[in-house]
Amino acid sequence: MEKPIKPDKKYSIIKNIFNKDFIISAIIPLLIYGVATKCSTELIGLILSGIWCIAVVIVNYFMSKTINFLATIGAVFNGIGLIGTIISKSPTFYLATPIVEDFLFAFILIMSIFLSHPIIQVVAEQSFLNNVPKSIKDNPKYKSSWNIITAAWAAINILQATVRIIILNYFSIKVYYTLSNIYSGISMPLFIAASIIFSKWYLTH
Repeated sequence: MEKPIKPDKKYSIIKNIFNKDFIISAIIPLLIYGVATKCSTELIGLILSGIWCIAVVIVNYFMSKTINFLATIGAVFNGIGLIGTIISKSPTFYLATPIVEDFLFAFILIMSIFLSHPIIQVVAEQSFLNNVPKSIKDNPKYKSSWNIITAAWAAINILQATVRIIILNYFSIKVYYTLSNIYSGISMPLFIAASIIFSKWYLTH
């Protein structure tokens, strides 16, 4: 029997979070929003930063020729929020989109538990664990670990949607957008890293 997956000793969670992707997907949209807001209005700032986020996903797709599930969902919701914002001319529409995305994604995650491969397992294997031996994948505990992780992600998405609602109602649009963007850039790689660590621990206990 093959030994459980050992994480790469050179793997650094901090480096994996604060990398060029974090700057491109989280920091640059904030800079675009900040500059556009000072020169024009918050609405223009949100629209321009939204266009940037969608463009990043499209460019990454053509460069890598692979579809990143989480990034694609984010781009779809960004597009919906962008179109709705332009039509309604209200920043609130765009700002509320991540909240809807969190609740919907939580629902999708829960439903994926009943599939052969939960979504988080697919994402982790696509991004970090693309060389998992078949003997480990066939282990019932391997599938079970990803079911637990997927359920945890669903709970976290519901929690962060609730927090976003509170911030949106009690703080300024600028504070909400800044916190939401930075959190989105940090949380995804952090959650994936935690998921991989838990999966390895679960398989050995």
